[in-house]
Amino acid sequence: MDNYGLTDSRATLTHTPNECPACRSAAWIGPGICLGCLLQTGADGGSSDADTLEAALDDIPIPDTNWRLGNYEILEEIGRGGMGIIYRARQRHSRRIVALKRLLSYHSDSRETLERFRREAEAAASLDHPNILPIYEVGESEEGVPYFSMKFAPGGSLQEVGPALRNQPREVIRLMAKVTRAVQHAHRQGILHRDLKPGNILLDGRGEPLVSDFGLAKWLDASSNLTRTLTIYGTPGYIAPEQAEGPAASLKPAADIYSLGAILFDLLAGRPPFLGEHALAVIRQAAERPAPKLCSLVKTADRDLETICARCLEQEPAARYHSAGDLAEDLERWLEGRPIVARPVAPPIRLWRWSRRNPKLAGSAAACFILSLVALTSGVISSRRGALIRDESAILHSLAVMPVEDLDEMNIESDSARELTESLRDRLAQTKEIKVASFQAKDTLSRDLSRPEEWRQAGRQLGVPYLLAATVRIHEGKPHAVLQLVEASSGLPVKRWLREGDSLAAIAATSTGSIAATINARAKKKKAAPTPGEIPELDYVAATNDRNARDYFVAARELRFRLNVPDFEKAIALFEKAVGADPGFAIAHAMLASAYQARSELDPSGPWLERGMREASLAIRLEPMLPEAHRALAGNYRYQGQLTKSLDSYLSAYELEPNDRSAGAVGNLVEQLGRPDVALCWLEKAVHLEPRPGIHSEFIGNAWTDLGRYGDAEAAYARSITFRPDLSGGHLGLARLDLFRRDFAAARKRCERARREFPADREPRIMAAEIEFFGRQYDKAEPLYRELLESEREGGVDFPGTVRFLSALGFIRCQRGDQNEGKALLKEAQEADLREIARAPDNVRRHYSLAADSALLGDRNAALKALNDAVAGGWIDFRSLQLDPRFDSLRDRSEFQQTLVHLTDKIDRMYTASARRNPEPEKLKSNNPYEH
Repeated sequence: MDNYGLTDSRATLTHTPNECPACRSAAWIGPGICLGCLLQTGADGGSSDADTLEAALDDIPIPDTNWRLGNYEILEEIGRGGMGIIYRARQRHSRRIVALKRLLSYHSDSRETLERFRREAEAAASLDHPNILPIYEVGESEEGVPYFSMKFAPGGSLQEVGPALRNQPREVIRLMAKVTRAVQHAHRQGILHRDLKPGNILLDGRGEPLVSDFGLAKWLDASSNLTRTLTIYGTPGYIAPEQAEGPAASLKPAADIYSLGAILFDLLAGRPPFLGEHALAVIRQAAERPAPKLCSLVKTADRDLETICARCLEQEPAARYHSAGDLAEDLERWLEGRPIVARPVAPPIRLWRWSRRNPKLAGSAAACFILSLVALTSGVISSRRGALIRDESAILHSLAVMPVEDLDEMNIESDSARELTESLRDRLAQTKEIKVASFQAKDTLSRDLSRPEEWRQAGRQLGVPYLLAATVRIHEGKPHAVLQLVEASSGLPVKRWLREGDSLAAIAATSTGSIAATINARAKKKKAAPTPGEIPELDYVAATNDRNARDYFVAARELRFRLNVPDFEKAIALFEKAVGADPGFAIAHAMLASAYQARSELDPSGPWLERGMREASLAIRLEPMLPEAHRALAGNYRYQGQLTKSLDSYLSAYELEPNDRSAGAVGNLVEQLGRPDVALCWLEKAVHLEPRPGIHSEFIGNAWTDLGRYGDAEAAYARSITFRPDLSGGHLGLARLDLFRRDFAAARKRCERARREFPADREPRIMAAEIEFFGRQYDKAEPLYRELLESEREGGVDFPGTVRFLSALGFIRCQRGDQNEGKALLKEAQEADLREIARAPDNVRRHYSLAADSALLGDRNAALKALNDAVAGGWIDFRSLQLDPRFDSLRDRSEFQQTLVHLTDKIDRMYTASARRNPEPEKLKSNNPYEH
């Protein structure tokens, strides 16, 4: 085995032979005994020569396992192929973790292999694209073996994660669109990859794809001996027919487009287009037969995706997409719900191609077909005309009522959901014009239908042109429902209705007529023109006729996402100009409200929140069904601590436009309001709507922690650390679990790591102070709280554990004998609690904080009342209550003990409910190929 620069074990051998005293043969080992006698002595176990064996073995140095290669410390082997070996390594000075690839030593004498290895490094290093694996450094070991370092991709490859993505076509297309853009970039630089396959598409820590392994790359504008002599042409199953049959010099970008289509087919169907017993069989099939249709393997395959795959996998290069950019554009069109450019190859063209391959058989078939056609045409036409006339009306007037979703309980099995579903079906079935389809596809009903492609699949399975979806919840004491009529062919809503009534039956009764009228109007026009009130395609820029307002809005929207204060202030100024130019520009008012709310986080004392509330309310008055307006209002309520109002506004936004932002925010708020079991359902929906790995894992971990399912919480936090390495939440979640287990040393260690990795993040500092405070290490907690108090005087109450900085420091000063400063700080904390409760009376964390301050100020009855108010409002964090030293004066009160018992019983009930829904949560497997 090559040691890559380590000391060679042969250094202990002598350069001139000695005479072995046992057998008189030549001995090359330092002690003078030959190798045969040395091994025989060890086997016999003779005591006289045992010391000789031990001494000889001790003289042979064993290299350190943590060796270096150039400027890199090798940590572990993570992959090996026919040409090279890949390690996980650490750069010595920057401490950056990289993947390091070096040529296998027995290939170092092969000119062609060396050239191919250098070609890979040269090709990848010449490409600068966010979705191409970057090369950091190219070098050689002391033995002259070349290597190069590249970005470490912890998310695995599409080969590993492909099975998990098979039922997530939207995520598949999102990834492949980025991969295709990266390949197009390589083609523009004159580089053809020639070995695209799922294993060469890696995923970074955020789940973003990275094209790697340019070992077979070919420069399109140059030829080389390597290109002509290589015997490895790529991976069977993913290479184009012309790549296996023709000369390499004739290859064009169409070869890579074929490979992209094969990868897409594999991810959607679970297997490559062609399979065989060996590589030659696969290559022969690709050359002789057209690729199978996607629907032949996936019965519910989307027609547009099938068309895209088929266009990529055409046998003739000219029939494929003209460029990878054209393929990427069609993938992006599909993601946006727009028509794709590619169309299925027409049957006449397919027939012509078959005729060219089989001329004699084609002539005979054509003659038979013509004779049969003459005999059957007249009869078929007459019979079909009558059937079409009879069936057309029934088809255009049919729909399926999907199960109603109860947003309060987040399921379709609640009494309210079932009652409204049945009422709508019964009412519509009584309408003469409407035909209500019966359900046959059980798998459709069990799925969470949210995205256009899922609605299209449901429409195809149920055989109807329309689907009726609805949500229901209690709003201000009355049933509140939002119904939407979805066009099955596009998967997009054509009209929405918001209904409130005294009963669910009344809502169904008032909705039936509107639904029937909309379907009738569309049937009469046959979709020639949209009916009044139909939902147009979302186009914010077209929402104003004022050119200046439009220009201001577009410029502001771009600046808003740059996340620096100067550009953010410019965005606010431009939004203000947009609404000034057109006061009726509702979306501009809504985005201005969101910008004001974000600005208030940097300047809490400014007028931003008041302005944000005004703009959001105005946007809702202008456009009551605008989701962005409700989200903006929800954000402003949330920042003010008015959690119930914020939840109501986020629910309104979700009803109008289901997306992961609203669903994730609802889940987070529901968890804070004491229903972690329901929060998990919302967060699962958010993951379904935006399946990027780990995007909501931190909040899922918080919900599991509330329920006491620490194992599931640990898995969720670990997933957050893996896929969201830019955030500290996963580390702090694990520290919080250690804190609840009273393992203060472990909690402190995790928190210290978070503080090192995220020095600019304030939350690890808050967690560090809370660990010392709950651990009653007041001498360590005091300087931490003083530092926090300087940056945010009234902060801390919204952080898990609910310890206001003023309250903690006041308690510590009283413990240290400084009653004057301590009492003053506690009274200031109590005043802040009362002021915030007056503004947000439903915020349970404020009531809990008031209970703690009242207990420290000696008013035990007021403390118990405030604690009961918090519990009645949904506060459930009894584990922090058990640790919080501010409640020591209440621990002997029976009312306090009863509160703890009540909370533990409540958590047990929710734990049982969550266990029924998630009896064995899926074990989170690592997608990191370097860990296997």
